Amino acid sequence: MLKYKLILIFLIIPLISKSQDYYGFIQKIQSYQDAVRLEKMTAIDSSTFNIKTYLSFFDNININDDYKIDVFFLDFFTGGYPLLYAHKESENIGDMDKATLRAFLKRKDISAKYHISPKDSKIGFLQYLFFATLGENFALKWHSNIGIKRIIYSSDNLNNEIHKLKTSDMFSTDSLELVKLKDVSPKIKIKKQRNYYIVSWLENRTHFGIYRCSYKVDRNKPYSIEKIKEERVLKIDMNFIY
Repeated sequence: MLKYKLILIFLIIPLISKSQDYYGFIQKIQSYQDAVRLEKMTAIDSSTFNIKTYLSFFDNININDDYKIDVFFLDFFTGGYPLLYAHKESENIGDMDKATLRAFLKRKDISAKYHISPKDSKIGFLQYLFFATLGENFALKWHSNIGIKRIIYSSDNLNNEIHKLKTSDMFSTDSLELVKLKDVSPKIKIKKQRNYYIVSWLENRTHFGIYRCSYKVDRNKPYSIEKIKEERVLKIDMNFIY
């Protein structure tokens, strides 16, 4: 009996370790995102954000050869958001005039997500999915906040979100749905298949609801992402108008 218990323990330990890796990554990257501030509401405050530090969280992703990733804050009248873009290391973006820079930033192919490759592991594809779908989800200005999303990654994190919603004047929810939310598992699930990974997580779209989402991510270039399942577990209503 003792032998079987020891075998079971040794089988469980790696699973716990991997889960902690997933949660640790999400917790750290989202904490960093939450701390980023804007300077005069027109640019990212460099004292709160450093691109090298930010990219260091994605330690299971490789940047394509000869490319560099930078950030530019796209500011407009009703909002603003950061753009993570890639450019050749030999290119000096700072030398561009306004018209050339504007045309450059409008190009879809400069998006940083098209110039990275995940390591072929569960944590690698978790980091890749986060970078591709939520990597620019910080330092949002005014109306752009309507698109903010956060991954709920632990029971404590879930309970904190429930408490915020209970005491919020800006958002409202169905009280019965909010009680049932306590029974929803925030566990991040990652399955490796022959040609793709399936990543499932609990996604908090703060202005609309909380959803259990599953994504299929191809293991081969261009690492296409497809949302294959979405289930709303809580509806959130705004008590204000932008």
